[in-house]
Amino acid sequence: MIATIFDIDGTLVESFGFDDACYISAIREVLGEVHIHDDWSKYKNVTDTGSLRQIMEENKIQEKGQINEVRTKFGELITQYLQNGGECQPKEGAIHLINKLITVDRYEVGFATGGWRHTAKMKLQHAGFNLKNTILTSSDDGDERVTIMKKCLSMLGNCFHRIVYIGDAEWDIEATEKLGWHFIGVGTRLKDKCEFWVEDFSSLDTFMKMLHA
Repeated sequence: MIATIFDIDGTLVESFGFDDACYISAIREVLGEVHIHDDWSKYKNVTDTGSLRQIMEENKIQEKGQINEVRTKFGELITQYLQNGGECQPKEGAIHLINKLITVDRYEVGFATGGWRHTAKMKLQHAGFNLKNTILTSSDDGDERVTIMKKCLSMLGNCFHRIVYIGDAEWDIEATEKLGWHFIGVGTRLKDKCEFWVEDFSSLDTFMKMLHA
């Protein structure tokens, strides 16, 4: 049995342009004109809760419920974006791949995202993914990506001879290495930065070979 666990933003859905903009807008609506690094890799935990907690610490803001306020506002902004016709496309071949893996007994599929659960579900559903009976862990389950990924695996079960995480960023590689899992990189950002890499999921055969490599 193989556990196949997917990141979401930039991996399964093309969301970075509007997702980052909505996240920053939500933070500034709640916290004011705080300093936010241009490079997300400067944050210890690149997750919605983890990055926000560090932003508050660096701007000397004591947590008094603002994290939940930002989470709520972010959900409202993502909802508005999608309802107003904003694009949130699936990565090429991603829906077919997930549907294929779900129907084959030897694979268990989970989603482990650094985003919050409510917005992750919005984006996946808008992009056309079927979320019925799916396991999805998120920044609601912890600040650290490793914690989120481990929670996803525990919900899938632990009887796997192989665990593969699929992501699109350097922090996905780092978290996977900490856990000792296998990794497949997706998209231009990780080209030439990991042993197994695909531009997208348009070649199902290529991806399936990597799952077993």
